Amino acid sequence: MDKKELIAQYLTQKLSHEAQKEFDHLIATDTEFAKEVTFQNNLKAVIKKEEYETIKLQLQGFEAEKKSTFNYKNWLVAATVVVLLGLSSFWYFNTPIDTEKLYNEHFEPYRNIVQPIVRGEVKTDLKTKAFTAYEAKNYDEALQYFNLMLQESYDETIAFYKANTLLELNKTEDAIAILKTNLKTTDSLDAKNSWYLALAHLRLNDIKKAKTILGSLNATSSFKSKAIKHLLKQLE
Repeated sequence: MDKKELIAQYLTQKLSHEAQKEFDHLIATDTEFAKEVTFQNNLKAVIKKEEYETIKLQLQGFEAEKKSTFNYKNWLVAATVVVLLGLSSFWYFNTPIDTEKLYNEHFEPYRNIVQPIVRGEVKTDLKTKAFTAYEAKNYDEALQYFNLMLQESYDETIAFYKANTLLELNKTEDAIAILKTNLKTTDSLDAKNSWYLALAHLRLNDIKKAKTILGSLNATSSFKSKAIKHLLKQLE
């Protein structure tokens, strides 16, 4: 993520778990980044929201002075006020997008349409065990069974459900790798793979990639069309 965006999200307390790790790493290893964070922290402490109207009134008072009377001191103070107004506007009107919140609003694991689970029926095959665990939200267990199935032979559908499971387990980058692999070939799951890939990138605060995928999906598929249009609007 861009360093400026990281700092902005830090100052508004909207860092996701992944972004927080990146932020902490930069603080520990990048001296210039750490200095900038300290500077912005101090600046934000000075520019409080309740001071905005007071500063604005001061500026209006300077503007009301006769143009024919030039006072260097007043001019300097007025210039400072303009700068503070601009900085205040930056913090209060350019709030970063809360990608973690948007991800949570739109993500839900894809329903099981592969292996119907019948209550009371006992089956011991891997597929039934995997999807029984998946439906029960026992994702650690489901992941173990999906891995065993994929060791026997690669199946894009099983891999797709494994990616959903990984997203539930906060293993976002692993999920992205699977979804990208699935999209290398064309099949009926392409739109679904793309949707979850976009959400995964959103979770990692990569808004640009998420918007690119969503835009392409919106133009080529009717899958989740309303949700995609709504999410794209939220990302503007």
